[in-house]
Amino acid sequence: MILPNKILIFGYSIVVLSMGILIYLTIHSSSDQILFKSILIGDLLAILNFILGLLFVHWGINSSNKKFLISLFGGLLLRLTIMLVLVIISLKFLEINEISFIFSVLFFYIFYVIIEIIYLNFRIQLKQ
Repeated sequence: MILPNKILIFGYSIVVLSMGILIYLTIHSSSDQILFKSILIGDLLAILNFILGLLFVHWGINSSNKKFLISLFGGLLLRLTIMLVLVIISLKFLEINEISFIFSVLFFYIFYVIIEIIYLNFRIQLKQ
C-alpha cells in the first residue's frame, strides 16, 4: 500500500508545483500574460479530470468487477464529456491563446492519465 500512496503524493506534488509556477508566471510576467493564462487554464482542466478520475477509481476499486468496470468506463465517458464541454467553453468565451491552451490540455491530460494508470495498476496488484 505504500507504493500507490507515493504515486499519489508524486501526482499531487506535480499538481501543486505546476500550479504554483504557472500562477507565478501569470501574475509576474510582463511580456505575455495571455500565454501563461492559457497554459494555466489548460492545467486546471487537466487537474479537474485527474481528480475526477481518482474519485471514480476510489469508488470502484473495492467493488465487484462489474461495478469497477462501470465506474472506470462510465467515469471515463463522463470525464471526457466534461472536458469537451469545458474546452469548447474556454475556447469560445475566454481570451486565451488557443494553440497554447490546446497543447497544454493535451500535455497535462496525458501526464495525469499516465499517473492515474500507474496508480491503478499498483492498487490492483496489491489487491490480488
